Amino acid sequence: MAAFAEGSPCWADATLPDLRAGERFYGELFGWTFTEGGEGTDVGPGFPRHSRAYLDGRPIAALVAKRDGRMPTEWGIHLATPDLAATVEKVRGAGGTVLTGPVAASDAGRSATVADPDGAVFSVWQAGERPGFGVTDVPGSFCWTEVYVRNADAADAFYPAVFGYELQAPPFDAGDFKAWTLPESGRQVAGRAIVGDVLPPEMPPHFLVYFRVGDVGDALRTVRRGGGRVLVDRQEIPGATFAVVVDNQGAAFAVMDGASAVDGEPAGAGSARGEAEPPSAPATSADGT
Repeated sequence: MAAFAEGSPCWADATLPDLRAGERFYGELFGWTFTEGGEGTDVGPGFPRHSRAYLDGRPIAALVAKRDGRMPTEWGIHLATPDLAATVEKVRGAGGTVLTGPVAASDAGRSATVADPDGAVFSVWQAGERPGFGVTDVPGSFCWTEVYVRNADAADAFYPAVFGYELQAPPFDAGDFKAWTLPESGRQVAGRAIVGDVLPPEMPPHFLVYFRVGDVGDALRTVRRGGGRVLVDRQEIPGATFAVVVDNQGAAFAVMDGASAVDGEPAGAGSARGEAEPPSAPATSADGT
């Protein structure tokens, strides 16, 4: 794929204790194949061992080995930038925190992990040889993400200040939900939701990563068969169905069929109402691009 516009989700990875178990789970669920990388091999020194996932030969995500037991088991999102140093300064200036980096991943690109003022963690990626996703919005690939926060006003100031997003409410009753729109193209790339609107109020602020599937019901059966569980059962929003699940090691993510943001409508758990049980960990970011 070509370079991603600033602020667009460009990569996703899961930090897991057992890479082989993750390969079995996601290979069965999404049809992914894997190649393994490691510290000092293809992403540079200091980066953890990982498995890069492919869908029909195109890069789709990564599974990253946890360095120690204190690290959360989670999915994380990377947002694109043409100038990592400038974006990091915008994060600081808007009240966010830089947690790690900037750091080079060999010739692949440069990355930093940051947190918004509410504590939701994400990564920022300046591409080198690897722009990120090889394909999106087809079954088995990334299709959407949204951040869950408690302080909507702070988030609605922070993300436009860093990435230039324009905020847009969906054309249906979705509570306090805003889609993030790129100003030049008008394309919706992600969204902001409130912790407790759909997911449990005790959850910390976090990003939730969505993957396209052909049928949510079939995906949920595969999740359960593979040792995962369902947090939010099938929910209907205009033009789409989604569910929130955890994998066989506790990383939370969502599956969705039907329409999505690339079709011109915001979609995701933040656009719906429902009840859920708390996941074992929020979705944040890791270095596996």
